[in-house]
Amino acid sequence: MNKQIGLLWGASLLITFYLGYSYQPQSPMLADEQGSSFNDSMENLQKSSRNNDINSVTQVHEKNIKSKNNTPSNTQTTNINETLSKIKVILGNRMNMAGIAKAYLMISDFSQQDLTNSLTELESTANQPENASLLSLLLSKYAEKNPQRSIDYINENIISLQSKMAVMSSVIAVWSDNDPLSAYDWFISQNKYHDKAPSMRTPPVGLYSIFSGLAKHDFHDAIDKLIETSNNSENNFMAVNGMVNVLTTKDEFEELMSRTSELEDVRLKNSVIYSWVRRDPQEVIEWIDSADVTEEKAKLQEEVLWGWMATEPTEAANWYLANAEPNKKQTHTDNIIGKWSMSNPESALDWLSQQTEIDQLKSTTKLLKSSAYKHTDFAINNLHLLGNDKDKLDVSISIHMTLERNNKKKAAEFIEQSSIKEALQKKITQYRNYSAD
Repeated sequence: MNKQIGLLWGASLLITFYLGYSYQPQSPMLADEQGSSFNDSMENLQKSSRNNDINSVTQVHEKNIKSKNNTPSNTQTTNINETLSKIKVILGNRMNMAGIAKAYLMISDFSQQDLTNSLTELESTANQPENASLLSLLLSKYAEKNPQRSIDYINENIISLQSKMAVMSSVIAVWSDNDPLSAYDWFISQNKYHDKAPSMRTPPVGLYSIFSGLAKHDFHDAIDKLIETSNNSENNFMAVNGMVNVLTTKDEFEELMSRTSELEDVRLKNSVIYSWVRRDPQEVIEWIDSADVTEEKAKLQEEVLWGWMATEPTEAANWYLANAEPNKKQTHTDNIIGKWSMSNPESALDWLSQQTEIDQLKSTTKLLKSSAYKHTDFAINNLHLLGNDKDKLDVSISIHMTLERNNKKKAAEFIEQSSIKEALQKKITQYRNYSAD
């Protein structure tokens, strides 16, 4: 069941993104790749007038639109079921971007009556996992005209709380893009109504989309509403992340940074900094240097480093180290290595070799040890750079622990080929005996 819910969550978020209301992922680069793939898929589908599936769907809907009878006839019901079956086959049970693009193109031809009929047909099977992606797509499309009824349908027909929230997230995203003020009012009223029953409260994930819409509609009003939700830190976090997703100017980021100080939650500032850095790191640096943030300047600089290294690691590392006081150069280097070792340790090692104000051996040891889990071969291949057996043993233990979990044969070979074999085997035995106790 957890796997099925995970698929539903993923499908709902992808559907939200594809409808044009981007639910921000952890990596904006991933979002760019997904968007490009989706756009390519849509363009190819739209250009292909020879696509029999889409031509047949269009013919079906033209017939349905001409019908004035609100109760679907047997023919209409058959046509709807055939179309839904085709879409279910296209979607399958995996988050295939091209498949979702094709399914969305088919559903985009649906009239409001087609959508109503389709949702009616799915009422009895709304909780079946194989219908999850289709239902989310239909309800998102239905929400363009009637978001409240879409949510009512979810509440009336979907039993699982996790599944209900997954589908609702895509519906709220559509609603928020079209009318963020009414979506916000609905969210607040729902949570006030259910204050005495916390389990019935609408989860704050919806605030991400709502505040994205509010910020696009009226940035200053969105900030005021952000302060109104300040009684719940989780609400604030989702709301701020929704806002920063759509900010475009330095003045907006600066004002949001200033106003989030009123909420006294460091996570909020960090979220703003991270998004701002990915848009324009120089603007953030200028703001930090000019703003009255003396007491927290070091922490803000560290947040700039985390965000900037995702796009320009060398530039970020050079800036961060250059701004360190002489007695903190090593600490700053350790922060850089801790981040860089997880993404591209080869580049980090090259950068380290060019630094003259730090203990290179100490930093190289940290780099190899930090990279051992995710980039094990890199750590193995560069053990020779360590100048003493103590450091080699320390890193070798981390390497062996990773190999032992993933490939016991390779772990044994690593011990046999080690230049400190006896010391390594002794340390491993001690560790195993300690664990056994």
